[in-house]
Amino acid sequence: MEHQALVLNKYITLFFLIIFFSSCQKGKKEENIVDFKYLPTVHVDSVSHQAKGGIFYVNQQPFSGAIYWSYSNGDTLRVKRYYKGKKEGQWSRYYPDHVMKEKRFFHLGKKEGNHKGFYQNGSLKFHYELSNDVYEGNSKAWTMDGILIRDQNYHLGQEEGSQKVWYDNGKIKANYVIKDGRRYGLLGTKNCINVSDNAI
Repeated sequence: MEHQALVLNKYITLFFLIIFFSSCQKGKKEENIVDFKYLPTVHVDSVSHQAKGGIFYVNQQPFSGAIYWSYSNGDTLRVKRYYKGKKEGQWSRYYPDHVMKEKRFFHLGKKEGNHKGFYQNGSLKFHYELSNDVYEGNSKAWTMDGILIRDQNYHLGQEEGSQKVWYDNGKIKANYVIKDGRRYGLLGTKNCINVSDNAI
């Protein structure tokens, strides 16, 4: 009898643990995923709006949804998305002819993921990786002709590892490595000598 009671208690405990962890995961999933197709999309001229204390308000309420701006010809200029007043999801900017200019991502008010910029001809202008509002990972930039002019690496918002910068003509401007908080290599000094220095 006592053995049966222990087994029953074990199953009851296991049951409540499963329910507890399922509810935690469900809450976490809902916090990280916002389905904007069920939220309003409004034109900036159709509502009153203001940003205050890091929160975006529409008609005096923290805004959840998308708000967009237009060129005089009606083409979309930019789209910003918010959830409970905080920056969320994809933010976009466009050239007048519907060509993407910038694509940035936010979560809980902070920059996240891949941020890309484009020239009007559609070629890539920059590609940054961010996490929790700071650079994290690789960051590149190109000229309109597709010449790479920056290839840098970051960790927690600080330069780390290989860092390369070129002039628009392709000539090297800076080429150094950050290792253990120190900088080694060509820093882009006027006399173009190789030096090592403390990272700033």
